[in-house]
Amino acid sequence: MSHHNHLEEPLSEQSLSSLSLTHVEFNPKDPLSYTYAYITLSPLIILISYVSIIVARRELMMINMFFGQLFCEMLNFGLKKWIKEKRPNDKLGSGYGMPSSHAQFISYFATFASIYLYYKITFHNNSRKFPIILGLIIFSCLVSYSRVYLIYHTTKQVIVGNIFGLTFAIFWYILLEKIIRPLGIFKIIIESRLARYFYIRDNSSVKDIVKIEYMNWLTLIGEKEGQKTD
Repeated sequence: MSHHNHLEEPLSEQSLSSLSLTHVEFNPKDPLSYTYAYITLSPLIILISYVSIIVARRELMMINMFFGQLFCEMLNFGLKKWIKEKRPNDKLGSGYGMPSSHAQFISYFATFASIYLYYKITFHNNSRKFPIILGLIIFSCLVSYSRVYLIYHTTKQVIVGNIFGLTFAIFWYILLEKIIRPLGIFKIIIESRLARYFYIRDNSSVKDIVKIEYMNWLTLIGEKEGQKTD
């Protein structure tokens, strides 16, 4: 992250271009600008979290959600090439600005996570879902607004990005849970030799999975403690 411009230096007869995923320009004299500069990097952190959680938990839902995120990004790339609307400041960011990829990314993430949490995950006390969903909504709004505050996008570009991200998340959830799952495709995937080899699982129909996993952990710890005393 930086608040100065990249300098291109000649190498032989060619110039080098900058490719930095964490390069965000902001006003160093504005504390709020500094905060939003970190907030706007959230999609990169989420991508790393996707991969980490998939590797650690081998959960089919997370894999499906991740693929949806990638398809949503592909959609955004196509829309930008088709609409070809410039950013409010040509010196900030690269490529076209309509719709905002950050806004579309975070809107998909927050919407799909909220829908899946509400309909597919059960807690002992389901009222716990609502603070999580509210947090996702607030987080999505902060990331989206950061793009306007830092002058990387216009308000319209961010709103359109949010609309496409939200719409695609709803579409992806319906496709997965209302069309693909009833066809038994996920069951075939889970029972495949490849899925068994990589320990891929589907806990979408397991009620109170958080409590069950915790109780299993307590049982495992108890067994280990029992082995030590034998």
